[in-house]
Parts: sequence; C-alpha cells; structure tokens
Amino acid sequence: MKKIPNIVIIGRPNVGKSSLFNRLVHSRKAIVHDVAGTTRDIVSETVEYSGKKIKLHDTAGYLRDKDELSERAYEKIKEAVDFSDSLILTVDGNVGATNIDKVIADIARKSGKEIFLVINKIDNNRIPESVDDYKKFGFKNTFLISAIHNIGMDDFLSALFENIKITKEIENDIIPDKIRIAIVGRPNVGKSSLLNAIIKKEKAIVSSIPGTTRDIVSEEFIKDDIVMTVSDTAGARKPGKIGKAYKKGEPVEKYSFLRTKREVEKSDITLVVIDASERIAAQDLHIAGDAKELGKGIILVINKWDLVKETAQDKFLARLRYHFNFMIWVPAIFVSAKTGRNIDEIVEIIKTVSKNQRTEINTSKLNRIVEEFALNNTVKGLGTFRPKLFFASQTDKIPPTFTITAKFHEFIHFAWRRALENELRRHFDFTGTPIKIEFKAKR
Repeated sequence: MKKIPNIVIIGRPNVGKSSLFNRLVHSRKAIVHDVAGTTRDIVSETVEYSGKKIKLHDTAGYLRDKDELSERAYEKIKEAVDFSDSLILTVDGNVGATNIDKVIADIARKSGKEIFLVINKIDNNRIPESVDDYKKFGFKNTFLISAIHNIGMDDFLSALFENIKITKEIENDIIPDKIRIAIVGRPNVGKSSLLNAIIKKEKAIVSSIPGTTRDIVSEEFIKDDIVMTVSDTAGARKPGKIGKAYKKGEPVEKYSFLRTKREVEKSDITLVVIDASERIAAQDLHIAGDAKELGKGIILVINKWDLVKETAQDKFLARLRYHFNFMIWVPAIFVSAKTGRNIDEIVEIIKTVSKNQRTEINTSKLNRIVEEFALNNTVKGLGTFRPKLFFASQTDKIPPTFTITAKFHEFIHFAWRRALENELRRHFDFTGTPIKIEFKAKR
C-alpha cells in the first residue's frame, strides 16, 4: 500500500477554506459560516481522483488573536504545515492581499512544501484587479476558482492530483478490517481529551470552554490489523436549547449537531462519554438511546474517574445501570483521559463489541432456540387471531438482525419480543450491540 500524501488547506479567516474542503470531499463535513473562527480543529478526509488518493486537511483561519481558543487553533495550523506534503494556500480574490495573507504566504514559502495558490470567490468572468496582488506572490501553481459555485474546480483538481508525489511505500499485503467509532456526549464531558488519549497525540483542541469542538475531528490508526477511525463530535445539548440558539442568530451549534448526527449514523460503534464527577443527566440517556435506535454498538465510557474520591465503582455502576436499564447489555468502563487510566482497555472493548456485531447464527440452531422459547412462552394473540411462527433466519449484521416468518405477527406483544431478545442474548454473546427482531407475514 502506498503512502497517502497529506494536503493541508491554509489561509486567513473567511477566505473559503471550508467551502473548498467540502467541495473537494463532496460532503458538507466542515462547517461553513461567515463568522470568523468557525473552524478550530483540523478536519480531515480522504479524497480519490484518477486512481490516486490524498488526505485533505482543513485548518482554522490563520489569525493570531490573544484568546485561548485562537492560540490553540494557531498551534494546530503550525502542526498541520509541518506534517503536510503539499499546501493549498487559499485567498479571497475579491479583496486585495492583506498583511495576514502575506505573512501566511511567507510561512508557506519557508516550509519548503509544494504550494498551490487558490484564489477563491471568482464567481463570474470578470477578474478583479485584486487578483494581481496575489500573482505577485510568485507561486507557479495558481488557480482562480469559486468553491461555492464550482467554477474552475475541474482544472484545479486535475492539476492537484497530477502534481502530487507518492514516494513512500508501506509493506502490507493484507487489507485490514475497518471499524468506525464516534465519541458522543454532552458538552465538557471530556470527548476531545478521550480522542487524544486513544490515538496518543494532540489531535483535538481541549478546553474548558463549552462548545470548543464544532467540526468532526477524525483520526485513523491500526491496532492488531484492524483499521479504526475514531471521531470526536460536538457536545450534544438538548435540541430545544440548540433551537433557541439558532433563533437568536447563532446557527453554528445547529450545524455541529447535524454533523454529529450524521457521524453517528456512519459509525459502527459509539463511545457514550459520561462525566463521573456530575450527576447522570436525562441528556445522557437521550444520547445513548439515539445510538441504540440507530442500531450502533455502544460502550459507556465513564470519564474523569480521577476526580471521584468517595463513590465506589460498583455503587456508581449500579446507579448507572438503574438509569440505563433499557441497555443492560452495554459494557461500561471507568477511565481518566487526563491520566491515561484504562484508556488502552477501551480499544480491547471496541474489538469485542465489533466481533459481537458480526456474529452469525446457524439457521437450524436459531430455529431450534426460537421454537423451544415459543413452546415455553405461548404467543398470545387477540380474540381469534392467534399468531403462529414458521421460520427464523438471520438477515443482517451490524446490528445482528433476525427475521421471523409468522402468521398474524402484528398481534405479537412487545413484551414477548423483548423476552425473545433476552433469550437470544442468553445463548450468544451480544454484549455491546443491539439486536433487531423483525417479523414478516407468511405468504
């Protein structure tokens, strides 16, 4: 397998870096808004074109403000420039080159990396005079585009992939299994710290300021020949509070919420993070419940256990199970992202849950279990409508899904279905994964 080059988009705020990123990855992964500083973390995605692949990275606007988050974002940009193979320097073609543009151009030039200068926001055939300012930067690869209106993108994309160089080789003849993991939870429970602790590097910005994470921050790593992509998501407040913020003219949180929802939908397993130093909130239950309804593998991660001095683990876990009584099959682990306590064990639990999600049950064995259960637990109907079971089969994985052909199945009570699920869990290890039992009418 060839090494995938890292291509990093840099530029000052509001020049259209996130719009360019979204256009290249064919997805609205990065949040686009006219408020400066919307992007804070590095947002990454793999792009394939003409048989070649690159890893594209969107960065925060290069601006040295004095607040904590701007400083952290600035450090992330410097890291991105260092690990990049090529840089896409993005500027606003409707505005002349500013002092910040010139500073960034000097930084890019001194990096020694290949530079692609993208003059963005050229939305029609009229070329603004300000474009001449940027051509004086002297970069050979210069392109006039509009990321929003998809103007000039084909020429830029062709040139970008034509000029990238793939030199290093990774010796690996085996295509590894892949697991997508989403870290979810309320604001300030330690999701970004957990991501950094799992991947063992400072990928996501960590701050005590609520709402620090806005975009989806992902990192891929290999463990025991398994490719794991773990994603940090924005803190999930109650939908009502998000709606109120949106009505008050603060839409970024809503965009973050929608991206978090989409990331969970794409994931195989969710790490539901709970702050051990706080009381369990209804929102914790909603977050876990949403993951369950989507059929995702679930692991409860009780973070900040280093701050809890008095409560014993078994006592805390009993209280947790009481609140999460609808998910008795979910594994829980006590960790401290700050100290590194039990972090490595999370990966082992992920591997176990992933294996359980892929469980396949022999059809004859499945039918024997269902038949014996039905004999000991008569299926009640309604009046003269008596349900009758004929055949059961496993029809899907992730989550394991079982379809039972039956007569008058619409009259089968949910309590009987739940009892059958418990019976299947008694026979097979479905720890960490929901299972679905569906019925279809006999023809």
